[in-house]
Amino acid sequence: MYAKRFINSIGEVKSKDTNTIITESTKGTMVGASIGAGIGLFIGVGRKQNLLMSAFIGAIIGGSISRIFIKK
Repeated sequence: MYAKRFINSIGEVKSKDTNTIITESTKGTMVGASIGAGIGLFIGVGRKQNLLMSAFIGAIIGGSISRIFIKK
């Protein structure tokens, strides 16, 4: 009985830690993507390019850069 409860508690702690890491990483990536989209939109307006494509490319670049810099 004691061993089963001990294994269950370890599993719960491990899942929460993994879940927290994934949540923080995803939040950081989304913030980076939003900043990248804003910068891409700004550049698109300045160069009179397609705004949707500029924001999309900026979001991809911003999300990728933030994903690289966020430690796991």
